[in-house]
Amino acid sequence: MNKSFHHLEQAVDRIESRFPGVPRQEVILTRLYYHIMPRLTCYLNQGMKEYGLNESLWMSLLAMYACPQQKLFPSDISDTLDSSRTNATRIVDELVRNDWATRIPCAEDRRKIGLELTPKGLALVEELLPISRANHRALWQDFDAEERQLMEKMMRKLLARLGG
Repeated sequence: MNKSFHHLEQAVDRIESRFPGVPRQEVILTRLYYHIMPRLTCYLNQGMKEYGLNESLWMSLLAMYACPQQKLFPSDISDTLDSSRTNATRIVDELVRNDWATRIPCAEDRRKIGLELTPKGLALVEELLPISRANHRALWQDFDAEERQLMEKMMRKLLARLGG
């Protein structure tokens, strides 16, 4: 186990010895997420770094790629990434700056601006999809299908509990 996590476990045990009743397993499960997330982000970003991408930009490109005519609204990016509208605006600015997407007027509501994948963005997504797939497979290779299914079920249950 990771050295920093071992220190955390020791701290939880010391607190338990001084103040009994700590829900040890629940604390450990919660803290595992905090230790996993930055490492997971780093792992996923590493595979995209040489292309000038990070996980947020990549997921935004995939969200556009998945839409009919590869068009969506910045609010859709915010929803897909579960992030603020401000962060989605920053991501959109970067997508446009790199010519992976372009802003387009909305036919139904001229106050809204849409976003469309450019040919350069489309080519990038199609070039990187096999790399992304390989990275995801490598990440989860130590888990069999049943374990992955159970983990997905449990994480969805936790997300629902947290109001997601």
